[in-house]
This record gives sequence, C-alpha cells and structure tokens, in this order.
Amino acid sequence: MIRYRLVIVTCGIITCLFLAAAAPVEAQSEFGPLFDKFNFKLAGSWVRMSTVVRLDSESLGEGTTLNFEDDLDLGKNETIPTLAFDWQIARKHKLGVRWQDIDRDSSAQALTEIQWGDEIIPVNADINLSFDIAQLFVDYTYYPWGDERWAFGFGGGLRVMELSTTLEYREENEEIEGSTDAKGTGPLPYLYFEYRTLFSDNWRFVTGLGWLYVEIGDIKGGQWIGRAGIEYLLGNRWSFGGALNYATIDVDWTGVETEESESLLTAAIKMDIHDFTLFARVRF
Repeated sequence: MIRYRLVIVTCGIITCLFLAAAAPVEAQSEFGPLFDKFNFKLAGSWVRMSTVVRLDSESLGEGTTLNFEDDLDLGKNETIPTLAFDWQIARKHKLGVRWQDIDRDSSAQALTEIQWGDEIIPVNADINLSFDIAQLFVDYTYYPWGDERWAFGFGGGLRVMELSTTLEYREENEEIEGSTDAKGTGPLPYLYFEYRTLFSDNWRFVTGLGWLYVEIGDIKGGQWIGRAGIEYLLGNRWSFGGALNYATIDVDWTGVETEESESLLTAAIKMDIHDFTLFARVRF
C-alpha cells in the first residue's frame, strides 16, 4: 500500500533533513543555486480531473463506459496537499519523489441501465460512488549538458498508482441494491527529460516532460507527465514558488481485485489530472 510506503519514505526524509542540517553551509550549497544537494517541498495543489472508467466482467462481458465527473457527479476540482523531495546525488545526478492522494465521493441517479463489473444497475437507481487515487512519482535525471546557469538532462521514472473504487446502488421501489468494490496497484514507467535555468541569482525555473507506452504485468497503455515551475530563492535555506503539473494515463488494467480479492475484472481507465501548486521548499 502506498500509504504505508509513504510512512517509510517520510521517516527517511526526516533522517536526511537532520543529517543535512548538521552539514556546513558551504558544503550544503555546493551545487547551488541551480541545484540543491537536498530539498523537501510542502505544497498545496488545486487539482482538476477528468476520469473515464469502464469495468468489464468475465461473465457479463464489456461494461458501460462512465465519465465519473459528468455521469456520476464526482467533483472535478479538489484542493489537496502534495509532498516532494529532491536529492542531488552528485552534480549531474538527481533523484526526485512526489506524492499525492485524491479522495472523492458523489451521489447520483442512473439515467440508463449500467453494467459495472458483475453488477447490472437499473435505471433510476440511486448511486453512491467513492473513488480514491494515490500516486507516487519517482524519477532519476542525468544532466550531461549545462553550466552554472542552466542544465538539461534525461532519465527515467516510475509512477506507482493505487486505485480504489466503491460503487453502491439502490432502487427503492423494487428494493434492488448492490455494490462493487474494485482496487488495483501498479507501476507505470516513463522516460523523463528536464531543463532548469536561473533567470537571476534568486529566480529558478524548472520544467520536465515524461512519456512512455508500456505493457507491464496486468497494465497496458500510455501516459504523459509534464511539469513547469518557477521559484524565488530566499537565502541558503528557503524558496517559494508555483508550478503547473499535468499527468494523464490511458490504460487497460486486467486482474483488478474485487472486495473478495478475486481477480475477475478488467478496467479501462482514461484519466487526466492537472494542478496548480503553490509551495515552500526547504533547501540543504
């Protein structure tokens, strides 16, 4: 589970912060201001989402394609925290991590008959939907080109996603009710490119782009990841800024587990998640 891994990662971050804080300022700023040897970022993100999902059944066949925001009134916008850190292992080598958890609920009425996994939801049934997605981005970048004011690099990353969906329905007149709980966790690798530059000694700009079409394990499909941010460097320790982030996936996901942990379902997922983020970064 990503949440349990996050506890381990957070403990590691805290340990690194204490170790880095004990180092002399001259050693800590060895790669600055273009790079930080280590930094930790706490951010608030205004997220906008589009989620299209189809849940197929082995026995009933292809399910109904649902746009969660339009068909089931799931909220398109959320305000969530984002945690991230970068570790500049050496002048030309960086490891970055970013984590988000988006949890949404809605209530709606079925306008047509819906097949959702092994369930057939009748017209006019009341539907309660809970949808949770946690995503962890881990990427490595090597910078072969640049100088003291700019750098361009490439590398690879891994986007680990944990999806959890619970759909409950009830038709009061005929007393028909049921529920389906589906969940899945999977890694999605990507190629990654990053460019960073200093507009001045205090203003730093960073942008990155990731993409890959993969077939790995139970997941087949592609994704795009984009980032662009600018920040003001306040002394040796702090910086403040804003960023735009974009992540999209379009995958077929087999072996999705039900609440009985039976791998009987297949999900077709097309999801866009983009956000505007304001952040504070502590630099070491």
